[in-house]
Amino acid sequence: MWSNVFDSYTASSLTNGNRLPFVVAMNCLNGYFHDLFQESLGEALLKNANGGAIGVWASSALTSPDQQLKVNLALYRQLFGGTTTIGDAVLKAKQETTDIDVRRTWILFGDPTLKLQP
Repeated sequence: MWSNVFDSYTASSLTNGNRLPFVVAMNCLNGYFHDLFQESLGEALLKNANGGAIGVWASSALTSPDQQLKVNLALYRQLFGGTTTIGDAVLKAKQETTDIDVRRTWILFGDPTLKLQP
């Protein structure tokens, strides 16, 4: 989480219209969607009707930083190395680690059939 810098409230107030990024949050808990009392950063970015993000790749738990890095670097290689969909890139990136916690808790918020534009 990016406490006091960028949070769910800030994400829900973005007004970037149709210039939507794909957000890769390379740290823990930005996809913590199972809190009944607070919306996660990933949810807030995706739900923002006036902007936010086209998709978010974020963790819903605490996981090992070295394995997060491994998976996220693989995701970047997939996304920027071809014309793959975001969903296919996520599947291939998760195959880069044997850490079951990373595989289970890193979540794609958004449409897995989406292809990013350069």
